[in-house]
Amino acid sequence: MLKQDVLILANRNLWRRRARTILTCLGVLIGTASIVVMLSLGLGLRESMEKSLAQWGSLNIVRIYPGMHFDREGNPTGEARRLHDDTLAELRAIPGVVALSPTYTVYGEATLGRKRGYLTLVGIDLGAMPELEFTLAHGRLPSAEERFTVVAGYQVINNFWDERAMRRQGMYHQYEQQDPAELLDQRLRLTINNQANYERKQSFNMFVVGILDEKNMERSWEVYGSLRDIKRMRDFMLQGVNNQQEPFYGPGMVALQPRRAVEAVSAAAPARGSRGRDDRQADYDSILLRTKDVAATKRISAALREQGFNAWSMADGLEGIERTSRTIQAILGGIGGITLFVAALGITNTMIMSIYERTREIGIMKVIGASFADVRAMFLTEAALIGLFGGIFGLGLSYGASAVVNKISAQYMQHGMMMGMGSGEALPISIIPPWLALFAVVFAVLIGLVSGLYPANRAIKLSPIVAIRNE
Repeated sequence: MLKQDVLILANRNLWRRRARTILTCLGVLIGTASIVVMLSLGLGLRESMEKSLAQWGSLNIVRIYPGMHFDREGNPTGEARRLHDDTLAELRAIPGVVALSPTYTVYGEATLGRKRGYLTLVGIDLGAMPELEFTLAHGRLPSAEERFTVVAGYQVINNFWDERAMRRQGMYHQYEQQDPAELLDQRLRLTINNQANYERKQSFNMFVVGILDEKNMERSWEVYGSLRDIKRMRDFMLQGVNNQQEPFYGPGMVALQPRRAVEAVSAAAPARGSRGRDDRQADYDSILLRTKDVAATKRISAALREQGFNAWSMADGLEGIERTSRTIQAILGGIGGITLFVAALGITNTMIMSIYERTREIGIMKVIGASFADVRAMFLTEAALIGLFGGIFGLGLSYGASAVVNKISAQYMQHGMMMGMGSGEALPISIIPPWLALFAVVFAVLIGLVSGLYPANRAIKLSPIVAIRNE
């Protein structure tokens, strides 16, 4: 028999018992929809959590701070890992590193016209800013030829307050979010206190040429300028500081380095030279490193911690998310798989009933020359068609159910945002990627084929003479 004849005959046989075929397809439909929706919830949960995490900072950026190894008792072992030019060369040689930049960090009191506030100012390699995912909402990035030009985070404007307005409106005045664009093309005056003698102060004027967008909340409260300018401020801030002094960053400010790491690096640093200046002060405060993808971020971040650095990235939080997602997918997928298994039993039952009803037909086919392969192909084709129809309609039902779930979840999320519980765009919790849709249909067809194997083998074992005599 020709393949197209087998397909036409199988389709015709199915729809001779229309009600039974529809009911059997309905079982596959429900099973397919169940497993797709269940898996889509696990995938959606993972992606929504990743996007929520990415809003706080890039998943491809690693922040590296000085550090060292500790034994089980918490005592430092070996030599402290410092951040200097040799460290930069070592990091550039790591496979998967796309870009990096050393940073200096200073803190101080700033004024914007009549407004006052406290700022975190970070010095960075200006040429590396585009590769380190610095994207703008307004203005432009600073250039290396300029002096004391900076780009401010999206929330920096909210760091400033007007004391006169506060006195008029009372201490419990509810602050309103200010427009970040108001800071563009404005002059900031930053006052730095010397850490060795806090009475000593020096002021620096900076000009804001750009405002970062709100995609990266990790940078939204920081101001970025050139390494050269920020190092000058930092040199004054650390002037006269020795190894034994605890770093101090001004009122209300906290050092980014973990206390244990700072103390360990200080203890392991060489003694002050004859000029009374610690060469550790020339080390970088931190290094920003960008990787090619999230997998490289997790690998590099873990490797740097093994080497004694204090390395941290947003992608470090993905391990727990991925573990939770895999567990949820396994549980939900198992529930959907049980439903599909029940549907497979329905296909087997339908095909066995079909054998009993078509015994004479099978016998006639064998007598007129149909081979065992033709009989097997006809029954397997019928079973595969049931799986195909059920899979396609089940996939359509899955898309509809996913849309309803996302709409309901979006309403709850928006209600939570209105109540002040969150912000940003409501993320879908059910996602059906193309590969899952294709997998669902192919898997449904395979289920049909497997379910049809036993009935097909039983059909080819029928004796033609006995089958023809059967009324």
